Amino acid sequence: MGKQTAKTTERSLLILQTIQNLGGATASELAAELGMAKSTIHVHLGTLLENGYLTREGEQYHIGLRFLNHGEYARSRKKAYTLAKNAVNDISDQIDEEVEFVVRNNNRGILVHESFHPDSQFLVKEQHAPNMATSAGIYYHLHNVATGKAILAELPEDHVENVLDEWGLPAQTDQTITEREALFRELEQVREEGIAFTDEEYVDGLREVGRRVKEPDGTVLGAIAIIGPKYRFSSERFTDELPALLRNRVDELETAIEQKYMESRP
Repeated sequence: MGKQTAKTTERSLLILQTIQNLGGATASELAAELGMAKSTIHVHLGTLLENGYLTREGEQYHIGLRFLNHGEYARSRKKAYTLAKNAVNDISDQIDEEVEFVVRNNNRGILVHESFHPDSQFLVKEQHAPNMATSAGIYYHLHNVATGKAILAELPEDHVENVLDEWGLPAQTDQTITEREALFRELEQVREEGIAFTDEEYVDGLREVGRRVKEPDGTVLGAIAIIGPKYRFSSERFTDELPALLRNRVDELETAIEQKYMESRP
């Protein structure tokens, strides 16, 4: 038996995502894109507009700023997320590379905090445009990024199977792992070493080093990755130096999270 969902809500969410994907859209464009009746589109648009989740400029509808409040609430709800943000910024300042903090959401990875390297030539995130101030909130598949592998390695095998059943192993590049057995072998290695690597598996020419971040009860909060071009992530820097730095910094972060947890206890 499949999951029970509200079709009306699903349609509203699909309309919102389509508007964002298109960079704004008219009711006619949405009807054509989604194959819905224009009258149905107008009902959803009117409700979303009235509640501040859309804004209208001429005939075009755009995502409204009310989502900003929800997103910032979600990012600040856990004190550990703020501590992770500080760690991301500290690591990036120390090594002048891109650093990300990702958590599992809907069996994918969602980018919560990033420190984007100003000299990066890689637009590595889905739907990332040069004029965007941040890529926060975008989704990754978990099998082809270092943060995702670090998270998957901490899950029971049946949970990993559920993730793969839902999302598959889509190929992002020629180097992406697309076979389950190969992925499970790599996840075993990640568990042993405590570090996840990707080598041009998400974007050609890009390497990543990732490590999971745990909460005091042992559950996985998310993962942090250091990301950069292959020519800067070569030999020992990729295999030894950056992993050692990441282990130390994540250990410090987990200690800080535990201290905050102890302080909040009655």
